[in-house]
Amino acid sequence: MNRRNVLPLIAAFAGVAATANAAGTGANPLMDLLNASMKEKKGVNVYVKGQQIALVVTMVGMEFVEGRNREQSKIVIRLTAIDAVTMA
Repeated sequence: MNRRNVLPLIAAFAGVAATANAAGTGANPLMDLLNASMKEKKGVNVYVKGQQIALVVTMVGMEFVEGRNREQSKIVIRLTAIDAVTMA
């Protein structure tokens, strides 16, 4: 294998890695937990500026996550404001 063959091979692997990251296969654990909560209807604890919010995710958007819990029928949190997420 010479250098001419190696560069296209590296580019192909980089493309596969980028596709896997966009699909949410471990690239962003926070988003993976939010999506798992939405799919499995399981609760998560979202930590925002030292406050804990327990919810079940109903929708994940590009900038916001929407959920609900016993007290509130609709909760919207900006993704950039989230410090941590734990599965309940």
